[in-house]
Amino acid sequence: MKFLKSVFFILMILVLGIFNAFAGSANPPSPVGRRRPPPPPGLAIDENIFILVLIALFMGIYIIYSFELKQKTPM
Repeated sequence: MKFLKSVFFILMILVLGIFNAFAGSANPPSPVGRRRPPPPPGLAIDENIFILVLIALFMGIYIIYSFELKQKTPM
């Protein structure tokens, strides 16, 4: 089983390395039509930050709670 894991990981590294080599420097096509201005830097997730904080909080509580349930309790 260990042999199959190592062969799988080596094969995946080689395949991903080949894809990386072929994804070289290709010139992107020039835009056609009207262009939008780029967004200002640093504002990518600004409008939904409270939702992201709540999701992170609930995931943290869930992980801590599930970890404590798996531990043995002293009797």
